[in-house]
Amino acid sequence: MKWDSLVLHEHMSQIVSDQGLAQIGDGVVNLCYSLAKSVVLTSATGEKVQDRVLANAMRSSNLYAFISGRTDAGRAADAYEAIIAYLWMTNRITIPVLVDILVENLPLTFDMSRKDERRIASEAFTILLQQVSTLFPKNLIDVQ
Repeated sequence: MKWDSLVLHEHMSQIVSDQGLAQIGDGVVNLCYSLAKSVVLTSATGEKVQDRVLANAMRSSNLYAFISGRTDAGRAADAYEAIIAYLWMTNRITIPVLVDILVENLPLTFDMSRKDERRIASEAFTILLQQVSTLFPKNLIDVQ
């Protein structure tokens, strides 16, 4: 593909710190969440995922260890988005599969509070990350 040169990483620490991948992943993650929420609620919605939702999911993942030192919600969310972008751009995951995983784990309702929605979304994105983290080539996650 024309973007192969954008995903030439030798280690997971390079992926989670790649701001370009994070920017691409931001769009992918927001699209997938929007589609999943629309399917669950049976009504089209344009929705952005809050950084703290992705940060909570990232912090509960073993991939969080690849982020150097303590980090704020924005940086943790960027790492999550970079991971999703890398997997998508290397054809290890598709948008329909990402959406399906989210749909299965988003028991949302129209009358739900924003706080409850954030909690449920954090749980869904945690499950998503657990499932897709197995798709990385072994050499990327081995300790250097």
